[in-house]
Amino acid sequence: MAALCRSYPTHGEALEAVHAVLGAGVSGEDVLVLMGEHKRDAHHEQVGEFAGPTEPGAPVGEFAGPAQPQGTPTGAFAGEGVHRGGSFADAEREVLSSYPEGVERMRVVGHRRITRLLKDAGLDHATATRDVEALHQGLVLVLVDVADDDVDRVAALLEG
Repeated sequence: MAALCRSYPTHGEALEAVHAVLGAGVSGEDVLVLMGEHKRDAHHEQVGEFAGPTEPGAPVGEFAGPAQPQGTPTGAFAGEGVHRGGSFADAEREVLSSYPEGVERMRVVGHRRITRLLKDAGLDHATATRDVEALHQGLVLVLVDVADDDVDRVAALLEG
């Protein structure tokens, strides 16, 4: 058995590759899609819906004071308010999709699990760590286990 790993800039492009591989007869149990999400900071993101969005740094009003830039820290307990802004939904996470019987199943996994999957596929620790970080920059990885005599055909399918 050999493992093929290919990165894609979008989830849609990765799914096209997955459908091509599954359509060519590769078992869904042998196909994985790895996605990540970067940590967000509300101080640096566009916010607002009701009266229209505001860009980071746009002046916003306060209840009893002058307008300040939207990303201005709001204070903290016994200190300066220089922490990142966010919520409980801002978790840095990885999502692993598998395709048993051709049906997509997604589950949230951690850095260790993704790193271990990549190392088990034959990548060294430094490359696996770099690939996990690439997931947080928006890349999507497709990992396929194939028989040694089928590597060239599946590699061509992954290339599109």
